[in-house]
Amino acid sequence: MLRCLMSRRLGQHFLRPASVERLLRIVDPRPHETFMEIGAGMGALTLPLARRSRHVTAIELDRRLVDVLRRRAPDNVEILEGNALSLDLKGIADQHVRLVGNLPYAISSPLMRRLLDLRHRIRDMHVMLQEEVAERLAAVPGSKAYGILSVLFGLHADMDIPQRFTPGCFTPPPAVRSALLRVRYLTLPRHAVSDMTGFEILVNRAFARRRKTLENNLEDSYANLKQHLRLLNIVGTRRAETLSVEEFARLAEALSGGRPQYG
Repeated sequence: MLRCLMSRRLGQHFLRPASVERLLRIVDPRPHETFMEIGAGMGALTLPLARRSRHVTAIELDRRLVDVLRRRAPDNVEILEGNALSLDLKGIADQHVRLVGNLPYAISSPLMRRLLDLRHRIRDMHVMLQEEVAERLAAVPGSKAYGILSVLFGLHADMDIPQRFTPGCFTPPPAVRSALLRVRYLTLPRHAVSDMTGFEILVNRAFARRRKTLENNLEDSYANLKQHLRLLNIVGTRRAETLSVEEFARLAEALSGGRPQYG
């Protein structure tokens, strides 16, 4: 039955046991800890994680897999059927929960954006992503991979890629390489931002046309843009991918009427 489910589950790739063990060594679950897992699949990670932790809340979209999981899961595992893009994750996540997941690659970017809103509840995240997506999130200013999610997560978390996985680590093998992204949320933002919504709007507009300069992307949206850029010592002909998270934060404060730090 499991083999049949695997063959029909388009777009989902299950970790092989040896790869699960590699992942668990990095996550290092402890008996007192609580986990939320997204994309439980057939329980390849869920079941060994449950043996090493206090409780696991596992989310799975496919009803057939949910039925299998509920028959196999021990008492300290709660199986939730639903789409992680629409479920009330804030209502599910306990304070200081740890999050793990083999995220569906087709929805990984919007899902990661949702998980950013859980930063006050989640202690850390270890999520399997397409390697290209993981590199974008962990990218540094000045690199081609650096983008919107790099900045948004960079304000609130430390990120790295502790392990990479070849297609052969999965059944069936995906067409792309994968990487484990580790996200450790900060207690406070890395830089002061009084208006988080305004900050995100600014970052999105700055990256709207990557080949355009900051001035070209922002001049129609913000009054006195050139004056603020000059006072912040940010050259307007730079592209968004060259700005640090701190520079975005300072610019957002200036443009929102907050307390900009010039000089």
